[in-house]
Order: sequence, then structure tokens, then C-alpha cells
Amino acid sequence: MMSMGVLGALIGLAIGIADVFILGLVKARIEQQRPTEGGGGGLVIGIVQISQLIFFPVAGWYAGTYLL
Repeated sequence: MMSMGVLGALIGLAIGIADVFILGLVKARIEQQRPTEGGGGGLVIGIVQISQLIFFPVAGWYAGTYLL
């Protein structure tokens, strides 16, 4: 049987992976519409994609451990 913290972390990881795909679509759309501008927006979205993969499982573990 899994602990509630591990279950929360797995749910957070699933949400983080889905968010990476959604932000990837947004990033591709931005690069398609404005290819000549600097890549500042795309860089920020790339950083947010990586941070979501770290933040959501940690937040899910915390929520599963302390709130449930």
C-alpha cells in the first residue's frame, strides 16, 4: 500500500507532465507568431516548464502528507 505522500507526489508529477506539454504548445505558438524577436518569452517558458516538474510533485507530497 502506498503512503498518501507518495500518492500525492505521483498526482503532482502527472499534473506537472501535462503542464509541460501545454506550455510546450504555448511556446511553439509564440515562436511561430514572432520568429524574428528575441527569445526571452521562450526562455522564460522553458524555465517554467522545468520548475513545474519539480514544484508539483513536492507540493503533491506535502498536500498528501499533511492535509489528507
